[in-house]
Amino acid sequence: MIISNINSCLNNTGTDEKAGVKLARLTGDEKTSVFAIEVGKEQSIPAHYHQEGIETYFILDGQGIVQTGALENGKVHWITEKQVIAGDCFAIYPDEVHSFKNSSEKTLRILGTSPLSHTNEDRYFIA
Repeated sequence: MIISNINSCLNNTGTDEKAGVKLARLTGDEKTSVFAIEVGKEQSIPAHYHQEGIETYFILDGQGIVQTGALENGKVHWITEKQVIAGDCFAIYPDEVHSFKNSSEKTLRILGTSPLSHTNEDRYFIA
C-alpha cells in the first residue's frame, strides 16, 4: 500500500501545462485514479471534454463555478452553470464539455477521480 498526502503532492507539483492549474495524481491505476486539483484566485480550467469514463469531483475548500455543455458544430453550447462550495460532490460524464472557475479570494481545492487517460490522450480542449 502506498499512502499519498494531498498537501505534499500539491506542494511538490507544478502547473499542468494544458489546464493551467496544479494537478497531482495521488493514487490509483489506469482505470481509476485519484487527483488533487488546486485552482488559484482568478484562475480557471478551460472548456474541455473526455470521450470515455466519468469524472467525480469533491470540493474540499473554496468555491467555484462549474459550467457544463455540449459541443455543437465546433462550438460549446453551455447548458448549466452551477456554484459549488466546500462539501459539494458531482460527476461529469463522457463527451460533457466542462470548465471550472475559482469564484472566491481563496484557493479552490478539489479531489477528483477519473481514468488516468483524462490527463493526457483523452483530454480535448476547446479553442
